[in-house]
Order: sequence, then C-alpha cells, then structure tokens
Amino acid sequence: MKAIISVVDRVNHWILQLIAIIFGFVSLLTVYQVFARYVLKSPLIWSEELVRYLMIWMVFLGGAVALRKGLLISVEIVQHLVPRPVRKAMEVLTVAVNMAMLAVLIVYGFGIMDNLAGQRTGAMDIPVAWTYAAIPVGSILAFLNSLVVLTEIFSKKERENDGGDLII
Repeated sequence: MKAIISVVDRVNHWILQLIAIIFGFVSLLTVYQVFARYVLKSPLIWSEELVRYLMIWMVFLGGAVALRKGLLISVEIVQHLVPRPVRKAMEVLTVAVNMAMLAVLIVYGFGIMDNLAGQRTGAMDIPVAWTYAAIPVGSILAFLNSLVVLTEIFSKKERENDGGDLII
C-alpha cells in the first residue's frame, strides 16, 4: 500500500510542477495581452480564451492535489468536539461522500465531453472537449487522492490502537 501512496504522491508532485508552469505562462500571457492592447494598440484575439481554459485546468488539477494535502475548506469544529471513534467515522463518511461526488463528476464529465465532441472554440479553433476534459481528469486524480486519504485514515486508526505516535 505504501508503494501506491508513493506513486500518487509522485504524480501529485508532477501535477504541482505542471500547475506552476501553467500559472507562469498564464501570468506572462496576461501581462503581454495588457501591453499589446494598451501600448501596441493591437490586442491578441486568442489570449483571453486560452487563459480562461488554462485556469479551468489549474483549478481541477489543483483541487485534486489540495484534497490529498487536506487544504480544502472544511468545518472541523464538530470533529474536535466529538470523541475519537466518532471523529474517525466522520472522517470516513466525509471521504466517502467526496468519492461519491467525484464518481458523479467523472461519469458526467465524460458525458459532457462526448456531447461536445464536434464543437470547436471561437478564437483558437480547438476542440471544446479539451477544455471540458479537465472535469473527468481532475476528478479521477481527486478520486485517487481520496483513496489515499481513506487508506491513511485507516492506517492512522491502526497506529492509534497500537499506541504509536501520530504524524499529521
């Protein structure tokens, strides 16, 4: 199981690197678009569309990694007020609900891509399905990260029963 967790963490590392590259490119392209519009008086027609699509991809990929690292917004006050066994059950229930929602996103994401198969974007003339592919791809990555989180919840429970130290 540690090998699978290691592979998922390595994939997350590469996703974060990709997000950083995309973010840098989006920033540079946005600055150049402003320069071209106001200084050169010749705006780029396609840049706004590309920036929008890349930001969609960044959100879905970043959400998958954020889920694994526990960086998504949550209301934890209730978990801190209940006894440890109830807290574990709440954590498992939360991850299970997340996984169910991600499964829905995966199925419907592929359905949306299929429905948009023949359409192309206005300015860049690329398939619209490429943009919507962020939904199932990000959801699949988030689902895998949810499996890792669920595995760690159960392994943390076993360490607690053994009296081992918890590393959070």
